[in-house]
Amino acid sequence: MTDYAVEMVNVCRDFGRRRVIHDLNLRVRRGGVYGLLGVNGSGKTTTIKMLMGHLRPTEGTITILGRSYSTDLLAIRQRVGYVSENRYLYDWMTVEETLRFAAAFHERWDWEKARRLTDRLQLDPTMKVKHLSRGNRARLCLIVALAFDPELLILDEPTSGLDPVVRRELLESVVAEIRREGRTVLFSSHLVEEMERIADWVGILHQGRLKISAPLEEVKASMKKVRLVLNGREPDFGQLRGVLSIEKRTGERILTMKDVSDEVLTKLRQWSASEPEIIPLSLEDVFVASVRAEGQ
Repeated sequence: MTDYAVEMVNVCRDFGRRRVIHDLNLRVRRGGVYGLLGVNGSGKTTTIKMLMGHLRPTEGTITILGRSYSTDLLAIRQRVGYVSENRYLYDWMTVEETLRFAAAFHERWDWEKARRLTDRLQLDPTMKVKHLSRGNRARLCLIVALAFDPELLILDEPTSGLDPVVRRELLESVVAEIRREGRTVLFSSHLVEEMERIADWVGILHQGRLKISAPLEEVKASMKKVRLVLNGREPDFGQLRGVLSIEKRTGERILTMKDVSDEVLTKLRQWSASEPEIIPLSLEDVFVASVRAEGQ
């Protein structure tokens, strides 16, 4: 059995003459929470649709739980739970009818789990879907996705349009349920605080390219800010590798850099009137720096 729940190898996707996903190599280890972070339009939803078999890649290969959609479509869909930001539900059904409808498509449907989640998320089984709030619709979609014990749960912007309290409650419910059972989650979002709270591993997708993919703490450590107090004329920062941006202040410069090595620090000390100050970055700082660097 492969160590990965998801493997995308050299995946590209074109719409007409426009390429929107470029040579994507994405691997999601089993048993963790992988967050795919990107601004709107970065290619997250296209990537998720390919993972769900709703779109075919123009180039490359995709393997889900060790299987390929080209040969094992039905087997994969019995093992993968999915929640999209659109939350497709039938308005005329009740909560209970929605669960019974979904159960008919899954051999491994677990009614005990469905009841437990319905109680925990405080849904009224007799209420019509059309009367549910956005938050309760999201809760119902989550129950449908979890109640057949999927090995992999894929969430595409699952908290889109929800207020902060509901967002936190929903994600914490997902993570608690999945981690308790040792399953795998892949979720996409443009909300950095969500990612930093629950992801073990983070990928930053921008303009259809995966810029970074690593454990959360490694992503945060991959860049630093360096405060440099100038001791004379303007240094030639072009000599340094990994400079993403330079903020000019009176008598000092703030560099955003990738991979601040000992060699780089030695050069910075030559230019500085005092010891260069290394400033750690949050995930949001790293995300913004990555996106801005791409646009330069």
